[in-house]
Amino acid sequence: MMKKLLMASLAALALDVFAVSEPVVLWSNGDNGVKSYRIPALCTAPNGDLVAACDARRDNAGDLNIYQPINISVRRSVDGGETWTEPVNSWTWPWGEKEKWSGSDPSFIVDAKAKKIFLLYNVWKWEDVKNWNNNVYRFYVQESSDNGKTWSAPRDISSDIAFPEWPFGKPRNQGGFIFLTSGSGIQTNDGTLLHTLVHVGDGNALFGSDDHGKTWKAFGKPVKKGDECKVVELKDGSWMINSRWGGGGRQIHVSKDRGMTWESYYDKNLADPQCNAQIMRYGKGVLLFSNCKSGGRNNLHLRASIDEGKTWTSGVCIEPKGAAYSDITPVGKDKIGVLYEGAGYSKIIFVTVPVADIKAEFKK
Repeated sequence: MMKKLLMASLAALALDVFAVSEPVVLWSNGDNGVKSYRIPALCTAPNGDLVAACDARRDNAGDLNIYQPINISVRRSVDGGETWTEPVNSWTWPWGEKEKWSGSDPSFIVDAKAKKIFLLYNVWKWEDVKNWNNNVYRFYVQESSDNGKTWSAPRDISSDIAFPEWPFGKPRNQGGFIFLTSGSGIQTNDGTLLHTLVHVGDGNALFGSDDHGKTWKAFGKPVKKGDECKVVELKDGSWMINSRWGGGGRQIHVSKDRGMTWESYYDKNLADPQCNAQIMRYGKGVLLFSNCKSGGRNNLHLRASIDEGKTWTSGVCIEPKGAAYSDITPVGKDKIGVLYEGAGYSKIIFVTVPVADIKAEFKK
């Protein structure tokens, strides 16, 4: 009997240890003369290739408001994440004597119907170098029709997605701390491209496109309480925002009328250290969620729900030690890819998890 118990324990331990693939480091601080790589984004292209992106922060680890050039670095994989192309910038922002620009916080939306990938991010033009609070966040999009190999020139959609409730176009010292969330947006069942905005200290809102990226617009109205967040479509067609908000859990907002009205609640059971996470639908009946399942930025887990986010599995541990922002995407028919920031924000790492191991959690 003891021998059987021991064997069962070892089998369970083996599942926990070997569920996650060997990590592949895509970016490491210092590579290519870049001091810091941060803020991962990951997607599956229409042809099944993987596309990853992050901030290439040349001089330091500081965010967009810290004086330095920042570009969006992109890598691709055609073999499920085993090997990757060399990093290239989707666009190299001008940084010279007359103009100084930075781009940060990449996110992807894949349009499966139009077979395009949209790359969105925040842009900061250093109009006032000495008083950075006088500068303004702008919002840009690029698109790729060849599965991430090449990208269009950046297009400014700042005025297109503005709405009157928030101070769009205002500098940070006038309340204009508004930005796009990094990671991934979604395409809904009716073809709408959908993504999230944050007004820091205030709340969340949605924007997107209903004509495959030809035009972009705001959807509905903002909702109070929210920081960096993601959106997912529920089975009944509702839109759900899942947001970091402190207190050890996650803030949830649900709209049944395309963002015009909201029902909100705080999910204290979805443990979180107030860190950017990722939520996505996998098939018809499963939601997946990746975040640091602890009181600090460590213990990265991939969890699942079969009741539309009401309850979650304990999850598969991706990284027990230091980790931070993450993004997830399907890899083939039987794996989920996870791209995440490693300990001390020193590396951006890719791994895969078998879907079978994620589903096995429902039987525990």
